[in-house]
Amino acid sequence: MLKVLENPITNNFLDLKNFILSNDFIWRYDTSTGMPFYGHTFLERPEETGFSQPLSELVNLNLTVLKEIIDFNKLFHRYFFLRSNVNCVHPDNDKQFSEPHIDHDFPHFNLLVYLSGDGETIVEDEKYFPKENDVILFTGNHYMKRPSKGRRIILISTIFEYQKQ
Repeated sequence: MLKVLENPITNNFLDLKNFILSNDFIWRYDTSTGMPFYGHTFLERPEETGFSQPLSELVNLNLTVLKEIIDFNKLFHRYFFLRSNVNCVHPDNDKQFSEPHIDHDFPHFNLLVYLSGDGETIVEDEKYFPKENDVILFTGNHYMKRPSKGRRIILISTIFEYQKQ
């Protein structure tokens, strides 16, 4: 399941995006899903410590932007964020695709916000070719392709939706 969402491109979104794309943003080198990348964790995944934990001073702005997108698209009534990260991948002649994966081993949604670069996202058998500022929501097995040029920078967050008892 892949759904293209509308991005309201609020002032909060522009502030966050501009800072992430600036020279002042702090990145950490990592490898995951078989591909090296630079990342910045806003909200650590709950599998690490048993609960989601903020790891960035920008976590509140990040979550505000995500809530604005969710509210604008009227997505969920009851939800919470499991993790949120911004990832940066560069073009390379080496391996072009990350390994297919699922972010958590329990039900969740993935919300991707494309801040720069190309490089498709593949969910199950569906390919999505992003443009700057695009937003998609999906569930299921997924992977990505390196950008053809420049940096592919995406904000990736996972969401748990729950029902009132």
